[in-house]
Amino acid sequence: MNGVMLLSNSTSPRILALGLIGLLFFAGAADAATNWRSLRTTNDAGNTCLTISGQDFNYTRLDADDPAMLELRGPRRLKIVSRYLFSPDDPDVQEYTLKVLLDGREVLRKTIRSGLLPDVEFCGDEPGAVSALRRVTLQIPTGRHDVQVFAETSSSGRVAARFFRETQKQAVKDIAFAPEGYEAVYHLQFASGKQSTYYHFSGEVPLRFSVKGPTNLKVYTRLDFDHTMNGDQNYSLELMRDGEVQNVFHYHANKLSAAAFVERPDILPGDRKLLRITVPKGLHDFEIRCVRPEACGIAAQIRIPEADLKP
Repeated sequence: MNGVMLLSNSTSPRILALGLIGLLFFAGAADAATNWRSLRTTNDAGNTCLTISGQDFNYTRLDADDPAMLELRGPRRLKIVSRYLFSPDDPDVQEYTLKVLLDGREVLRKTIRSGLLPDVEFCGDEPGAVSALRRVTLQIPTGRHDVQVFAETSSSGRVAARFFRETQKQAVKDIAFAPEGYEAVYHLQFASGKQSTYYHFSGEVPLRFSVKGPTNLKVYTRLDFDHTMNGDQNYSLELMRDGEVQNVFHYHANKLSAAAFVERPDILPGDRKLLRITVPKGLHDFEIRCVRPEACGIAAQIRIPEADLKP
């Protein structure tokens, strides 16, 4: 059997539970090379919106008595990413216990310890603190299965999670996408000799481009530093679609000293930050401008899935 445990609907409850828990960490080893797709619940205790790196994500609240319920077909892996939502009196480190039932049988009970993470907050003006993310991965056997996920806490805090199923889809190949409006074109030279093309924009001259959806864009940005600036700096980018503001993204950049722009040796680049844009169906006009600090310059690259670049 080459060291892989095969599980089926006829497997005994005890063997099934031990097999799934045994594969929990074995399955997690290949996470980085795996494609995952978000999995919706069929029933849950409600949702919580969290802002992470300037982007909003909906998490499902977990409860000790009212489980989040999922339906999925195996064989495939199920990934659960969870965070603790601190109550006002909680210390900065908390424990909670995840419990998972597969077709009514308990296959996982894991106590998780996680500390407060200042970079994550509730959407809007809702007060509260959130922990660092924790992951568990389960191997689901062949056939259709019902999964129930519970969370138990020792205080009044809550637990929220997102769920992902493993997919067999091949990795998407991204290619460069050139904007129509920008301030200048720079070539970033690394110590290795490799060069990358960047499109420069600012608060006064935004990055402008039109793209036909549906598709997903990746925009990599680097903040300008001069040689006298501190080694780190916050910056904010405003995204507009069809003339309306969609979001403002906040980043913290560190100055790089092992790379320089060929055309502007007086400028040092910051480390690369990623902005993801979901483009709805139809042709849309986008603008990205730097709104913080007051005088800022940004070098950007845009990547688009090759299959979505329509002639």
